[in-house]
Amino acid sequence: MAYKDNITNKTDRDEREIRMNMSPMMANQIHEEYVKASASSCRNAVEVEEVMEKSLEKLDDEGTIVQTEKDQVILDYFMDKLHKSILARKQTFQATNLCTELLHAFIYLVAWLNKKYEANIDANITARRKSLESELAKMLSLADDLSPSQISDRFGIRFILDEGIGKCCFLLQKLLNIICNLDRKDRKNFLEFIEQYDEATIYRIKKLFEIPFILAPLIRKDDPSEFNPTEFYDEAGNPTIDLPSEKDRKLVSHLDGNIKFYFDPKKNGYQSIHIILMIDPTSQVLPGFQIEIQIRTWKMHMHAENNIRASHDVHKDKVNLYTQLFTLSEEELQGTTTMFFNSYKDNQNDVDGIHFPKEFYNRRMNIISI
Repeated sequence: MAYKDNITNKTDRDEREIRMNMSPMMANQIHEEYVKASASSCRNAVEVEEVMEKSLEKLDDEGTIVQTEKDQVILDYFMDKLHKSILARKQTFQATNLCTELLHAFIYLVAWLNKKYEANIDANITARRKSLESELAKMLSLADDLSPSQISDRFGIRFILDEGIGKCCFLLQKLLNIICNLDRKDRKNFLEFIEQYDEATIYRIKKLFEIPFILAPLIRKDDPSEFNPTEFYDEAGNPTIDLPSEKDRKLVSHLDGNIKFYFDPKKNGYQSIHIILMIDPTSQVLPGFQIEIQIRTWKMHMHAENNIRASHDVHKDKVNLYTQLFTLSEEELQGTTTMFFNSYKDNQNDVDGIHFPKEFYNRRMNIISI
């Protein structure tokens, strides 16, 4: 697959110019090494990364992959991220189990809020792992921008609520109060609530609470003032985007510096709350592990998934551009040896999560779920 041709098509299709800082030669070489790794008796994503890492290191030592100092810096940044990705993905079993335990606790959290506060929350909660293609593309995009940042959303849990920014902010406040032990009274009340359930449930949640969760620093990089509300009305003149009230803001104001509050929409209308839940480095269980938590309404989710403006920005365009580096052509796909991955048709043909994100837990909770 010719990467150079894909760049031209992508740029034309987006009606904007997306430049990469690395040379096309190095981009094509990285793609070729990914194709070789996918066909070299690798049974899973970690093995693909390991083979790719060794081949890129060999080419670098031979001086055959970079021609400029800039390419060398970009490659060094990418290789650092690739190695850290391998280390993280080797913990996939433990990390997936942990995310499962978190989501398990979260469904009881929703039940508690509906019972104690009559919150009337109807939420779909999904846990997923980032696809290999998406992760590699994001790492390369960061390296191309000479960003030392590491991937923090390899694992994620997303709440989609029926409606209400206020409900989302309230849910986030209580979730962090309990998981991060920011409010000992809330945690005590929640633990008293779960005593009505079976011993296994009580044990799982109490065991989870032994892990010291903290919030990682997180801030928005875009300017919320660029959002123009007059651009978001339907044909009948009704606003298609809800804005947060002062009461909503007050619920999460103490999280400034640890939250991406996209309820003040991005320029393209995207809305959500993002936080990074992290395990304290002193923990005996997955120290430093990070998981992204997103909370949004169904209306926001539909806008994000189906509205081309909300799913379209310069950052995503560049990541999508690099995703092509790690996408196999039909011919290349025939040579892959990765187990449970043989097609881009749907996630049933990609059980290992090479192209599609790997969803491993999905629950819906509402007032009848108590």
